[in-house]
Amino acid sequence: MADQQDPRAFEIGGDTSVPVGPGHTSSFDSTRLDFGHHAGRTIEELAEADPDYLHWLARHPSGVRYRAEIARVLASAVPRASDWNR
Repeated sequence: MADQQDPRAFEIGGDTSVPVGPGHTSSFDSTRLDFGHHAGRTIEELAEADPDYLHWLARHPSGVRYRAEIARVLASAVPRASDWNR
């Protein structure tokens, strides 16, 4: 088995001194979604338009980067009469 090469393995060439990933110069904006159906919309816009989506996103792995902003926006949202359960 040691003689066989792993078909999943591959070489990564290039400058190994350059770190991989977004690093400190990342242009990520935690207030604006950059993927999916709501790409380009802000968390605050979604709190008004689709708060259920934000609650879902906060629980979903794809929303990890946005959790702090979602929590901030939802905590500061003023509840509407339609939000209250009777």
